[in-house]
Amino acid sequence: MRGDLGVTATSGSRSRAPYLWLLVATLLTVASAVQKLPCLRGKVDTDVLATAQCYSDIPLFYDGRGLAADFGWLGHLNPGFRDLEYPPIINLFIEASAKLTHVVLGIPSAELDRRASLSSAELYDLPGMAGEERAFFLVTCALLLVAVLATVWIAWRFGWAVGDPVSWAVVAPLVVLTLTVNWDAIAVLATALALVAWQRDRLAWFGVFVALGTATKLFPLVLLAAALILVTRSRPRSASAMVVAFLVTTVATNAPLYLSNPEAWREFWDTNTNRPASFGSAWMALRMVGTTVGADELSLVLGGGMLAAWVVLGALTWRRLIEPTFIELSFVFLVVFFVLGKVYSPQYSLWVVLGLLLVTRSRWLVTLVAAAETWHYVTTWLYLRGITTPDAGIDKTYWSSIAIRLAVEAFAVVVVLEHARRRARQVRSVPALAVTVR
Repeated sequence: MRGDLGVTATSGSRSRAPYLWLLVATLLTVASAVQKLPCLRGKVDTDVLATAQCYSDIPLFYDGRGLAADFGWLGHLNPGFRDLEYPPIINLFIEASAKLTHVVLGIPSAELDRRASLSSAELYDLPGMAGEERAFFLVTCALLLVAVLATVWIAWRFGWAVGDPVSWAVVAPLVVLTLTVNWDAIAVLATALALVAWQRDRLAWFGVFVALGTATKLFPLVLLAAALILVTRSRPRSASAMVVAFLVTTVATNAPLYLSNPEAWREFWDTNTNRPASFGSAWMALRMVGTTVGADELSLVLGGGMLAAWVVLGALTWRRLIEPTFIELSFVFLVVFFVLGKVYSPQYSLWVVLGLLLVTRSRWLVTLVAAAETWHYVTTWLYLRGITTPDAGIDKTYWSSIAIRLAVEAFAVVVVLEHARRRARQVRSVPALAVTVR
């Protein structure tokens, strides 16, 4: 199983110092943060959102969730404010970023205590709040930069061939647009650690890091789905250690928030269970043409669809009709998860392009996917501001961008699975290759 990751480069890839890659990562992160500044301080509700493409969830939380005042850890926000709708690790990260902002700005404890009784609107109108909001955003971006640099160092340290300069030039604009929209960089780091554990054949640690990633964003769960297929085929007894480690870590990461404030813990699940079809999803495209599917039905479709995908891909793999690498299976599951989901937020494109860079060295495929993802990102904000919306009928620009994005991603999955099918045929013709593939 060792080396099954499918992205290990030649030893020469580690002969170069990582400083260039770390510098590029720093520049991209800084550019992403700077690119979001025009939308701060309420500009997200103006046409600046469309012209500057500068949306970010991050600054909206500072006064919008009462983080500009004193508040308690582990979900204990002040009365009148909605709980944070994220998994436990991101919740803790947001709280820590706000507390650190208070320290960096030197806000007196008495002032923070006084603000605890203020509403969101009252916090927003406080003198100097614009600067505090900006500071909170930049402090958060600085912490995200640490996660980005750690991820890049891991990729260098373990010799992963993650694209080439041409591919990175193609995806760089999309990385700048998406990197600081949300807190995904933390989950990307957990995913990288899980990949290292898999590459080094440390299945228990793999389960730990997948659980940490899932306690940040749900997407890393696709790694476990892929791992179960490959482990049960080659070493079924080893799957138990992986699953137990995942479950124990999941309980450990969720328990503090749940025990401290069960309602705050449930906010993430309630939000995702009750939300209707939303931005970027196939269901949003259907809703735009008059076909609406209820929230409960969409949850069933996602769960059932992921299970069906796991059974089908598992059967194909176990019968050796395909010989996918671990990262190829994970990428396919990731795309299926996004395509079937209720919401396909613009920043999810970051996961798609990073996954694709791990899966393929095909510049034309990377360019095709990056173009579709970038175009959809741009049209999202044009649609929200009504710039591309006609007086009557649907917004064909936005609708077509969803269709193109999903079609291109489906094509990428077909390409990946076709490579896995060809590999299986080679293994059948030369059985010794099976040792390398597995």
